[in-house]
Amino acid sequence: MRIRTKHFGWRLSIKAAIFTATIMLALVACQADEVSKVELLKEDAKVYTNSFKLDGEWEDYGIGDPYILRYNGRFYLYCSTKDWRPGIKAWSSDNLVDWQYEGLVTESEITTGAYAPEVVYWNGNFYLYTSPAGQGHYVLRSDNPTGPFTVETDNLGQTIDGSVFIDDDGKWYFTNAGTQGIVAHEMPDPFTIDIGVTTNAFLGHWTEGAMIWKRNGLYYMTYTGNHVFSNGYRVNYATSKTGPFGDYAIPSNNPIIINTEETFKGLGHSATVLGPDMDSYYVTYHNLVGRSAEGPPVRELNIDRLAYNGDKLVVLGATHDHEQPAPAMPALYGWLTDNMSEEQWDSADANTILSKASTAENFIAEYNFRLTPETGLANENSADAVFAYKDEDNYSSVRLLPTNGTLQLLIVEEGAAKVAAEASLPDDFDYSKLHTIRVEQREGKVLVFFDTMKKLEAETSGARSGKIGYMSSEDMKPVYEYTAFSNDSDGSSDFEAYKPLPGAIEAVHYLKGEDRGYHVGNKYAAAEYRKSDGVRIGKTEDGSYSVRLQDSGDWLKYKINTKKESSYGIAVTVKKPDTDAVLEWSVDGAKAVKTTIDADDAAFGEGAATLRIGTLTIPKGFHELKVKLKSGSIELESFQLFAAKRPVEDEALDGDSVKSLFGMFGSSEGTYTGSGIDDDMLFAGDDDWDNYAFETEILLNDQSDRGGIYVRATNESYHPDQVKDAAIGYYIGISSSIITLNRMNYDSYPLASETVSLEAGRKHAFKVTAEGGRIEVFVDGSSKPLIAHTDPEPFLHGKIGIRSEHSAMSFANMSIHPIKK
Repeated sequence: MRIRTKHFGWRLSIKAAIFTATIMLALVACQADEVSKVELLKEDAKVYTNSFKLDGEWEDYGIGDPYILRYNGRFYLYCSTKDWRPGIKAWSSDNLVDWQYEGLVTESEITTGAYAPEVVYWNGNFYLYTSPAGQGHYVLRSDNPTGPFTVETDNLGQTIDGSVFIDDDGKWYFTNAGTQGIVAHEMPDPFTIDIGVTTNAFLGHWTEGAMIWKRNGLYYMTYTGNHVFSNGYRVNYATSKTGPFGDYAIPSNNPIIINTEETFKGLGHSATVLGPDMDSYYVTYHNLVGRSAEGPPVRELNIDRLAYNGDKLVVLGATHDHEQPAPAMPALYGWLTDNMSEEQWDSADANTILSKASTAENFIAEYNFRLTPETGLANENSADAVFAYKDEDNYSSVRLLPTNGTLQLLIVEEGAAKVAAEASLPDDFDYSKLHTIRVEQREGKVLVFFDTMKKLEAETSGARSGKIGYMSSEDMKPVYEYTAFSNDSDGSSDFEAYKPLPGAIEAVHYLKGEDRGYHVGNKYAAAEYRKSDGVRIGKTEDGSYSVRLQDSGDWLKYKINTKKESSYGIAVTVKKPDTDAVLEWSVDGAKAVKTTIDADDAAFGEGAATLRIGTLTIPKGFHELKVKLKSGSIELESFQLFAAKRPVEDEALDGDSVKSLFGMFGSSEGTYTGSGIDDDMLFAGDDDWDNYAFETEILLNDQSDRGGIYVRATNESYHPDQVKDAAIGYYIGISSSIITLNRMNYDSYPLASETVSLEAGRKHAFKVTAEGGRIEVFVDGSSKPLIAHTDPEPFLHGKIGIRSEHSAMSFANMSIHPIKK
């Protein structure tokens, strides 16, 4: 398998390897001064690299449409079946990195060419949903995640890529692909799909591969488009506050997964899973390798980390051939039926088990258990998942009363118990089957989940640390399975995650620990998030959080993981400051680079703006990044570090610099002429080009000719079953009567336009400059731009391109010039 570990022997057991990696990934608090160090990833720590190659993959097909189920502390991977073959394959893992082939979980002929199988666990049953060869859907059932699964329904219809979501109230929902957006349905039971409603989760063309999950009361949906053989296959996300049907808000940081380079392209059909530490989230998706000998796509598996900033979802990637730390494991974990370690657990009596280690004040604990049928479930019988245990008179627990299906949150203080919250569970639950309780203690509250459904929430007077474990009534004999705790909650593990570069970093994701991850001169008591830090944190209009650096000397630190040594452009997303502000950027304590945020920058309007403010050289590998305020004050939302370089002065753009060509552009002695038939597009240069001027002479051979110029273009793609404007960057549309500046992001949004009168048969000189967020268009040698626009959310680097839209427009004498600031 294409998984890399540094100096790790293959024979080392998974649990031992992860325990070692956990120790090696640990960070130590350092002296409280400006030069305090963060312990970085060790040379022999466990890492992995996308893309994966697993034992047992379908030959000449690979892994497409991956889906990962988390059950009883383990992960189970399922994928599409090669066309004309029956059966569905599965793999298992304890850590999302080391995968063991489990074989075919079903060999039913009905699963021939099974598309996008997904498995849901509910009340002792595993339900598998798949669309064989895209012909409707079937439901299969098993009592084991690795099968055997048997077919339980006739064909339920619906288009491909069925996915199931279970809400907190136990209601089931089904989504599938659609021509006008993802379609959502209610499910009266696991075997029935009601009439669907088309949601506004739509990528402008065929949209597929949806998945819904819920976090902090918000519904997240990821979805993919447009065609599996398109280089620009990509993943978007949307959020809903009202339910699985939407209306969905489409955040501006979309798409969250895209790459069209030949070595790593066609990224899509994602699924999201809770990580091993129970706080982090990971996304799995495939990339396209090509076509098999028989025609179907050949694809590979990828896994990257997700992170949250309030409502905002970000992917720490997509990464490829870039070593990433293996997912963190819990501070304590084990399968108690397999081996209840005496080093980890105390069994005071037959009905009480307690951990020897205590949680931190904020933590997540998970309890998997089942009740034996012979226990005689009398009304007074109960089973408790215990946490914050100090002694028998001071602890908290989640109590299950199985006879009436009640869940209670109990607080015991000085021997007196009170019920802080109570909820009912579904009537049909069989407690002799495995069920899961998850407790999450955050600043000021406790959340309780039962089988992924949030059932209880209570305010707390103060967070309490303590042991975890189980208690039960004397005549009950519960069977305890996977049990664990992590000292993270509410996404706090995102703070310590390495942020891959090139990439974006959310300002609120600074490291933990005063004078380790942050320093502020004056503590702030009214923060919206990370309240105990004393850092000024507030909520933005899009539901994410920003950080205000108020006083000279305030600083934040982050862990970064750079793919290659490079000069990285620095771009910050900030609200307009009252006066100019100066930030210093340093890596591993080296000499800082000073940058200035101009309070009068034209990009600032009523909201935040993204400004290119400087350049920082960063070596390859794992590092700490420090951002320090020298003067002024700023409200920082996020920042980008992107590989940036200037083109060569007066570089002519010819055939050698062409990176991608779509359509039938004709070329002769440096002149490119449209075919008059196709939508012809040519892209040249480098994705890392940042500030430059592009010049060319354009000839309209007919007054009806249409075409244009791309600047700062990345991720360009063409496929007949994909949106027309499949690129990211800016496009200057040109006709004989009008010139428009458009923002491209797999759609087209007009930013500015001006009327002109261009003669057919005559060459017209065009010059386009891109500097920071400002785009200017000059025509026929004028020193005054015809169009000048400053984008508050700019694309800051990319290639140049030309386009002839079903016309014979031609482009000659193309050249590029760097703009030096």
